[in-house]
Amino acid sequence: MRKLLLVAVAMPVAAFWGSGASAELTLWLKYQGAADEACARGEYNRAEHLYQAAERESIITLPADNFRRASTLDGLGTVYMAQGRLDEADAVFQRALAMKKKVLGPHTREIPETVLHIADLRYAQGRYDEVERLYRHALLILVRDQTDIGVTRALNGLARYYRLQGDALKAESLLERAQRIHIDARRRKHPAMADTLVELARLYAFEGRDAESVPLYDKACAIRAEKLGMHHPQTAACFEEFAQALHRLDRIEESEDLRVRAQVIRARHTELEEQYANAQAPLL
Repeated sequence: MRKLLLVAVAMPVAAFWGSGASAELTLWLKYQGAADEACARGEYNRAEHLYQAAERESIITLPADNFRRASTLDGLGTVYMAQGRLDEADAVFQRALAMKKKVLGPHTREIPETVLHIADLRYAQGRYDEVERLYRHALLILVRDQTDIGVTRALNGLARYYRLQGDALKAESLLERAQRIHIDARRRKHPAMADTLVELARLYAFEGRDAESVPLYDKACAIRAEKLGMHHPQTAACFEEFAQALHRLDRIEESEDLRVRAQVIRARHTELEEQYANAQAPLL
């Protein structure tokens, strides 16, 4: 969806700029689209090089006040987060947010994506005093589009925060709301639904309700395996958490099978990442 949107909005601009600018813009779009695809597949080293190439092209191709440059920064920050480079992710997200606010204003629909990235980052950094405000800020901007995936991301994040605070009832209510949104939007088998199911499973595990968490993990892992693939680190992470829940229920053989499957995925992912660790590796 994101890639198609970029192409749709950029094509008329390229035509207006003429053939030379169009060729340069096309190269930026190719880097951006390939980076988005690599990031979605969990190929973070390759995605990093592609986003960096896209950023270089955007400086050449796009005006300084073109908000589409921020989409490249959002992607690069997401990669840095996945790689555990939190300070670098923070700097990139702040640049993206400042750019969007300057060009589009502080309350447009492009703002919540970056705000949600920063909220997820603050949680990963342990800066919990900022988390609730950021998720609620994103929800406020998206108030007129309650089926947007950004809404469920914010609800998932708030639920994670409330679980940490020990408020299981509020967390469960938010996650049930997120599930209803996915169902109403026909996203029963979307990776975003898997994210919500995983958060609910974690909540049940936190409360000692492992038997109830198992079918949630089962559904979430099935969605991730189908939609993200059997090489994706998020699929491995789901198998690992599912295995732990099964182990706590003394379902040892099933737990061990999932643990081994997760190890295989991790090994494949590491091998793939090493192929693109060299910045000289071919990008397109």
